[in-house]
Amino acid sequence: MDQMIEESQPMLMKRNIDEMYHNSLDWQSEVSLWKQELKFFQKMLDTYTVKCLSVAQKQRLSHLQNLLIYYNGELLDQFKQQTRRHVKYLGHRMEEDHSLDFDEYQQRFGGLSNHLSAFATEYRRYKKDFFALMGELIDQSAEQKSSSETADIG
Repeated sequence: MDQMIEESQPMLMKRNIDEMYHNSLDWQSEVSLWKQELKFFQKMLDTYTVKCLSVAQKQRLSHLQNLLIYYNGELLDQFKQQTRRHVKYLGHRMEEDHSLDFDEYQQRFGGLSNHLSAFATEYRRYKKDFFALMGELIDQSAEQKSSSETADIG
């Protein structure tokens, strides 16, 4: 029985490495998507900055802009590098059929998944706030346009 457990451990390790590798590819893809979204969000912010009427809206917009700069200019680039190194590391382990030294792995990449998950949660809040403000500004802009057209007709 012990021999069967010992023989199955390399297969479990191989499966875990494969699973971690594919999860890492998913994270890489997610980081790329976040960067694309932030480019779009920046265009929206640039377009609707002039539509802010209230001080509260300007403060919210400024806060969203600052977060966007931090996310896009620093944090996501860091995640991109970390996930790229992670995928490369796991890929080498798979190609060379090396076992994974979990102590070394934890030392190199232990918190990456936690950091990415925490950011994903924070980013969802960012998007909720972003869309709420953009909705207000779009509605406000439509109301101003409607008022302007009504004044032109009258």
